[in-house]
Amino acid sequence: MFSFFKRFKLNFFLFTLLIILSGSKILDEGMFPLSEIPGLNLREAGLKIDVKEIYNPDGVSLIDALVKLRGCTGSFVSEDGLILTNHHCSFGDIAAVSSAENNYLENGFIAKERDQELPAKGQSCQITVGYSDVSKEILDAAAGKESSDRIDAINKARKKLVEEAQKEPGIKAEVSEMFIGKTYILFKYLELKDVRLVYAPPRAIGEFGGETDNWVWPRHTGDFSFLRAYVAPDGSPAEYAKENVLYKPKKIIPVNPDGVQENDFIFVLGYPGTTYRNRPSEFLKLHRDVRLPYMQQVFASIISNFEELSAQNLDWKLKLDPQIKTMANTEKNYRGKLAGFNKVDIIGQKEKEEVEIEKFIAGDSELRNKYSGLMQKIKKEYEPLNQVTSINLFGLILSRFSTTYQLGELMAEYMSAKSLPDQNRPNIFKDKNKAMLQSTIDELFEGYIPEADINQFKIIVADAAKRSEFRDIDVLQRFFTNRPASVEAEEYFKSIASKTKLLNKTAFMELLNLAPEEFAKLNDPLVAMYKEFDKQFSSYAEIAKNAEGNLNSLLADFIEVKKLYLSSSFIPDANSTLRLTYGYIKGYTPADATYYKPFTTLTGLIEKSFSGNPDYVLPPKLKELWKNKDYGRFKDEKLDDLPVAILYNLDTTGGNSGSPVLDAWGRLIGLNFDRAYGATINDYAWSEAYSRSIGVDIRYVLWNIEKVGGAHNLIAELGVN
Repeated sequence: MFSFFKRFKLNFFLFTLLIILSGSKILDEGMFPLSEIPGLNLREAGLKIDVKEIYNPDGVSLIDALVKLRGCTGSFVSEDGLILTNHHCSFGDIAAVSSAENNYLENGFIAKERDQELPAKGQSCQITVGYSDVSKEILDAAAGKESSDRIDAINKARKKLVEEAQKEPGIKAEVSEMFIGKTYILFKYLELKDVRLVYAPPRAIGEFGGETDNWVWPRHTGDFSFLRAYVAPDGSPAEYAKENVLYKPKKIIPVNPDGVQENDFIFVLGYPGTTYRNRPSEFLKLHRDVRLPYMQQVFASIISNFEELSAQNLDWKLKLDPQIKTMANTEKNYRGKLAGFNKVDIIGQKEKEEVEIEKFIAGDSELRNKYSGLMQKIKKEYEPLNQVTSINLFGLILSRFSTTYQLGELMAEYMSAKSLPDQNRPNIFKDKNKAMLQSTIDELFEGYIPEADINQFKIIVADAAKRSEFRDIDVLQRFFTNRPASVEAEEYFKSIASKTKLLNKTAFMELLNLAPEEFAKLNDPLVAMYKEFDKQFSSYAEIAKNAEGNLNSLLADFIEVKKLYLSSSFIPDANSTLRLTYGYIKGYTPADATYYKPFTTLTGLIEKSFSGNPDYVLPPKLKELWKNKDYGRFKDEKLDDLPVAILYNLDTTGGNSGSPVLDAWGRLIGLNFDRAYGATINDYAWSEAYSRSIGVDIRYVLWNIEKVGGAHNLIAELGVN
């Protein structure tokens, strides 16, 4: 259940989403699917180019320059496949090529020649090349099925469609749920697998402010990096090879080195992650009362411990920093969401609306026959989810962050798959994907720190011991004794680690060659631990799956009746598919008697560096350039300073990191990388009053490249004179 391994021009079919969204006037806030772009009031809002220059289903447009990275967005900014994205999106790639001798994470990296660019192992970029409505295929497969059977049928149908689509060379596919239980779209991406690191600023610039400033305005972070995409000599996608050649994108986004001013119109294209605005109040309560506090508290404890370990050993630091960064970003985001729920009564507003929806249903005989008791049925399905969510998250943390657990899981899953015909095995275990399996094993062992795994296990077990919902879980009972649970957990984990053969890479590789029955005779304690935990937690996963299966059809009804109640439609929640959002460079008032301007400056950055906070350390060269007021052509005359970051009222979320911020002429003026603290609640509701997103100003990016990094080759490649 928690399995680590189970987890052409844009010829878009406008008909699909236009039908879904027809009959309504779309509000100007939102993450709009591409099919909605022609119907938006972009010209009236301030756009200076033809809308078809943004999205043209019959030709090349700006969206052809967008790439989907691992949880982020990037864009092509040169005809030689140069990609601009956030520093934090490349953080793991930079850490992976760093060492004590060449610490590119701390000191930065510059490839002044193409042959100096470093492979970003495991990174790929995906370019959307088409999509089609597959709702009928999915819903036909699920017809008449309930609970987990419905989820299984949907997943099976989705998998079949994806496998069929991926028979096309170089294509990666996924079926995205646009409206839960209602609308499904098959997206096709051209996947480029040879991605190389070109430029990364020193960490003191790329991560300036650290966790002190994360999710906070004013910001002064130079959150940018450059990658480059390569393909085989024949132009087809290929793994890294020296003979590969530059990828030539259909479209690039031109850079505007003059930037923008307050109140200027801007828009963002990107791949926003997940929002929940179309979910009922019970879903929001589940997040507010269970999911968010559990993850926030556990992550906070793990982060603190990992930071202590990092301080002891540079090698550990390079391995743990990407994990710390990921968890810290989530932990603070969840804290912001919880604060947002206290400040903004989103749940109360939804509850009032749902009462009115119930009255609306009761007042119409046809609706009453079809939807009577709908809200009560939905509430009933969320009751078991409130009981099992934190338990399932416990297993998820183990499966995602514990290398020890992952290695036991990998071996157990591999031996199970080995007894199946090759075509029935999970992808990673198929004969044709041996390189993928090897890469996964290499990555696990490269990042393995026994002390980190032990401490993480202690922390989540000790936390579980304090929670009533964990008391009846048999697999955890051994830890809930008179002694502290953390002590019991540590002894247990150390005992497993000392007896297993799977934590030695050479032994692990040799054991892979055994037949399943031969391996079973070894009774490896780590595999036994994984199976014991997985069996126990699978029963809780099944409870959640049953509820989700029932909710799949109930929430489809909820969307349909809500559309009737409002006499209008609404856009689907974000789901990592291409979206557009637009608005203005704009400050705001987050608290009484406080106004935040929409630009920060280099002078403000320097002022922070005098505070003594270790998150505000700066390279001496940057300070020297500021002292000499050496801003070059990138100085803003109105500010009388070099702009660093920008604030705007666009609608963004996770996944929009690295998204290009574009001016009215479609030119790059910044990179989106964050939201203000009060806007973390955006995932549940957007508001002009508190929803602000943050980007790094392109002028600060260019100034760093030229003045701090001395990468004049990149300045020339970007066409900046």
